[in-house]
Amino acid sequence: KTDYKYHTQGKHDMLNKIFAITGTPTDEEMAEIDREDAKKYIKCFLKRPGTGLKSKFQHVDPAAVDILEKMLRFSPTKRVAVPEALDHPLLQEIRDKGKETTAPRLVVLDFEKEQELNELALRKNYCTEIQRYHPELPSL
Repeated sequence: KTDYKYHTQGKHDMLNKIFAITGTPTDEEMAEIDREDAKKYIKCFLKRPGTGLKSKFQHVDPAAVDILEKMLRFSPTKRVAVPEALDHPLLQEIRDKGKETTAPRLVVLDFEKEQELNELALRKNYCTEIQRYHPELPSL
């Protein structure tokens, strides 16, 4: 048995720190979560609006904070889509549409087809995939 209340009230719980900035999920966002254990855990956090990323990054380009806020929204359905993110003002000076390509279909890595894909196996497979492009990196 896990005491969720104990873990959500500590200063070191990562979600507590995230929610202090982003705010806790709304009821609408909570309804999008499939797993009941995740809902139960998140409901243990003190409801709050959050201070916002601008309060943490006051000296950062407002366009950078804007795109970050859009990418870090709790609800995946409300996060910025890739095409919109690429059109964001922050990227306009560095983006070269002539060099961009689009995959003809969804990219599926071989290991994603495995039946028993636990966290350790996933980490090892990601490392193997990264090493294909960076062989100088150590194995996991």
